[in-house]
Formats: sequence, C-alpha cells, structure tokens
Amino acid sequence: MNDANSHWTAQRKAALVLGLLQGETTVAVAAAQFQLAPERIQAWLEAGRQGIVQALQATSEPADTMVGDLRDLIPRPFADHGTVTVAPDELLNTAWQRMRTHDVSQLPVMEGEHIIGMLDESDVLLHVYGDEARFTDPVSAAMVSRLDKVDVRAPVEALLPVFDRGHVAIVMDAGRFLGLITRIDLLNHLRRRVG
Repeated sequence: MNDANSHWTAQRKAALVLGLLQGETTVAVAAAQFQLAPERIQAWLEAGRQGIVQALQATSEPADTMVGDLRDLIPRPFADHGTVTVAPDELLNTAWQRMRTHDVSQLPVMEGEHIIGMLDESDVLLHVYGDEARFTDPVSAAMVSRLDKVDVRAPVEALLPVFDRGHVAIVMDAGRFLGLITRIDLLNHLRRRVG
C-alpha cells in the first residue's frame, strides 16, 4: 500500500511527530519513507509543538502566576507567539490550512503588531461557496473588520455579550493586542476555579 494514499490517523501522525521530536528521524527521511510532501510533515510537526504548548497552558497555573485580569483567560498570548495569525495579503487557502493545522476556527488578521480584522470558518465558507477559485483571494477580501475588543481590565462578565453575539473576545491593553478568549477558554477558566 502506498503510504501517501493511506489514511493518516491522528495517532499515526502523533507517533511520527514524537519520532521527529525525539530525533529518531528527520522530516526529509520521513518524507521519503512515507512518500509525503515535506511541507505536510512540517505542518504536522508544528501542530504537534503548538498542541504541546496549548496542553501545558491549559493545566492549572499556580496562583502566583495569575495576574488577576483577562490575561489569565488567554490560552495563547500574542506576545508569547502563541496566537496563530494571518496577514491581510495572505491567501484564503493559506488561512484555511493554518486553521486546520492548528485546530482553530478563527484567526486574527494582523499588520505587524496591530489587529485589523478577524477571519473565521464562516467568513471563508461564505466567500468561497459557489466559486472555489476564491480560495486564491486575499484574506482581506473575506475578513471582518468590525471587532469585539475588550479591555484587559474589564470584568469577566464583559465577555458574555461578546459570546452571545457569536464572536470571540479580542483582548486589548491600551491599543495593544494581547490575545483571544473564546467560550471554551472561559469554560476552562471556570472549571479550573472549582479544582
């Protein structure tokens, strides 16, 4: 059976990623062995690294590392390079692949350090439905520029109206983008509080 055409389950991908992380093989060797594009394996490796970071961030933090504001709810801070982003001139296909690779449903659209929009699965779907060639359009053609920004010092309750509108909370500090908070992030935060 040709490995390039066989089904790569999550467990099989994880085993390969662990082998790469442990130095048992390299991307080039694995690509040749399994007849896969090196870019595909590299994407799995990056997703694996990101997954490890996310899993460690999701564990309960000692009280002394909590800062007492909405930063405590951001699982992937932008300043720590944890937030998966996209630029307005990147292709929608690139954005879609990034969402799939990192298992996220929305991406902040960034110009340098400044957030200028959001792109989620619905935005991509509505833009390309009926004309799949639009996957080659820039992100700016489908992104939403009306953003639900929440000040980092706002109470947790300020997130609820944002979530009620079906949006993600964009946490800001004096005009500086800190990261995103989703419904699941708030649920994880509340669950950690009860032990």
